[in-house]
Amino acid sequence: MKKIMSTKGMMILAVGIAMASCSKNDVFEQNQTNVSEQQKAEYVSNYVAKYGQPDANQSWDFAAMPKAAQTRSGETMVCNETRLPKFFYEHVVTDGGQFASKIANATVKDWNPYLSVWLVPCAVHTTNKELKFGLSVCYNNDITNIATGLRIQDNVWAYNLDPLYDFVTDAVFSRGRMIDTRSLVTAENAYWTAYSYNYEWTWGLFWGEWKEKGLKSFEIKTYKEITVNGRTYWCFDCTGDGDYSNLVCLSVGAQAIEEQPQPTQKRYFVEDLGSKDDFDFNDIVFDVIDDNGSQKCIVRAMGGTIDFTLQIGNTEWTKSVDGVKAGYNEKMMYNTQGTIDYDKVLAEFPVTGWNPDTNNITVKVKNSVSGNVIIEIPFPKKGEVPMIVAFPAVTNWQSERVSLPDDWYTIPTEISED
Repeated sequence: MKKIMSTKGMMILAVGIAMASCSKNDVFEQNQTNVSEQQKAEYVSNYVAKYGQPDANQSWDFAAMPKAAQTRSGETMVCNETRLPKFFYEHVVTDGGQFASKIANATVKDWNPYLSVWLVPCAVHTTNKELKFGLSVCYNNDITNIATGLRIQDNVWAYNLDPLYDFVTDAVFSRGRMIDTRSLVTAENAYWTAYSYNYEWTWGLFWGEWKEKGLKSFEIKTYKEITVNGRTYWCFDCTGDGDYSNLVCLSVGAQAIEEQPQPTQKRYFVEDLGSKDDFDFNDIVFDVIDDNGSQKCIVRAMGGTIDFTLQIGNTEWTKSVDGVKAGYNEKMMYNTQGTIDYDKVLAEFPVTGWNPDTNNITVKVKNSVSGNVIIEIPFPKKGEVPMIVAFPAVTNWQSERVSLPDDWYTIPTEISED
């Protein structure tokens, strides 16, 4: 005859099983958290061994735009350098072989001197190997403080250049400048110049034709615009011969005085701690865009195999939930191997509450068994070893297991302008 357990006994057994289960899960999650914290510590150690200890003032937001202004006779003009690392310049300088035919076939456009734009010099082209090129904003027939700001610095020429097609993209260029001349629309005699100069110094200034003929002789009235690999480039004639290939600059966020503000955009590169010595920063790549208060996120790449949740402002997106609904496998990698499509939209969703100034984003890495959050990765503070970095949205990410170069966040040096 079977002995029937009392109701009280069954209740005690059930509670005991539940307690044992909770205790086991708690220990499991605690152990997983400890493992993750240990992985994080090893990641930091490996990062420092490879790249060195970051400076205490090192910011990891390379997409932040300068806001300080310079005042001249009551007018306000922004003329600040944009301090971007070598990694960015190496990725925005497109193969010059694509420039020649595009520039030759592009339509000549009228130049508007009253605009806001971020310009980065990328390529030069000339048959005269002694010339270097630059842009400047002129005010009352005087070159402003960016006279030698947007320019080629080193005359790095290969002597087998084909003068019709070959562009120099590995010369030493100045850093990019964010320039806003819209407020000068009421000023007298405000204009831009594109000029050539050479090695010779005279009283602390580069000597060249612009010095001999006068600034007005090199006023920019026309230019050409081309698109290569999804990026916009502005092309300038610095010698007055109708060849607009002399100086090619990446153009970002151009806005004329009568236009609405351009969207604020940042591209975030993420390491998810799936590996302790992997610094390709492509486990998650996503853009966040704010267009006059309307915000959205575009996921571009997912190079990790660990489940995660993006928290952007007030909005969350989870790979194992939202990604699976879109047809993705949480354990698969996307758009980081083989031929990468840098315009790929893996997912797009609305966002609220994103603050581009504070970078209020967090990546929550999840446990593969329980689905609970093991560790949260916020945007790093200055001086911390980063697991997230922000770049302008035109920046390409690395292929799988290709670490960022050893000097990836080094700022290019620049010859003195004194």
